[in-house]
Parts: sequence; structure tokens; C-alpha cells
Amino acid sequence: MKRSRLAFGVALICGVFLLETVFAHQKMPSPASPYVWGGLGSVALLAVAYGLWYRQRARRAQEES
Repeated sequence: MKRSRLAFGVALICGVFLLETVFAHQKMPSPASPYVWGGLGSVALLAVAYGLWYRQRARRAQEES
């Protein structure tokens, strides 16, 4: 369960950074912004997937106990 929470925390942090870069891009556009967004979005999606996977494993372990 700890790993699940950690993964969801990483996804939340990536989401906050993603929003921050979107708002910063409106003030000072950068040609690298789409790459930053893609990287942050990819990490956030992977973290959510890992979080769901770890949560499922934790639930199975609790049911078996």
C-alpha cells in the first residue's frame, strides 16, 4: 500500500508541474514546452498505472491473509 501511495503522490506532483508549465507557457512561450508536457504527462500516467497495480496487489494480499 505504501508503494501505491507513493506512486499516486508522484502522479500528483507531475500534474502540478504540468499545470505550472502550461501557465508559464502562456506568459513566456518556449519551443520546448510540448516536450516537457509530454515527459510530465508520461511520468504521471505511468505513476497512476503503477499505483493502481500496487493497490491491486495489496488488496489481493489482504484477502489472502
